[in-house]
Amino acid sequence: SEAELDCSEALAVNSKNTTAKYRRAMARYELGKPEAALEDVDFVLKELPDPNSNKEAIDLKQKITEQLKRKSPTAKAEPSQPAPGFKRMQIVEASDSEDEKAPSK
Repeated sequence: SEAELDCSEALAVNSKNTTAKYRRAMARYELGKPEAALEDVDFVLKELPDPNSNKEAIDLKQKITEQLKRKSPTAKAEPSQPAPGFKRMQIVEASDSEDEKAPSK
């Protein structure tokens, strides 16, 4: 995405730019790249003098770890549920086998 690219370019100029790292983490999270987003947000939390002062980064890290848990195959024990208002259906095709009797005319 454009936001991820812009932040990466800013980081090429100044690799210690925590604002760019945080914004790239947000962009990567929204793009479905939780592993890369977690790496960026961990860097931000390490670089801040008081990590508890940046509640947004802590919240983002929690969201990313939740997304990673949902994404992992071991965390998913039951099949996904259809969206509200929809039913899950199984489509069964009729057999075209010649073993069946042809309808009499």
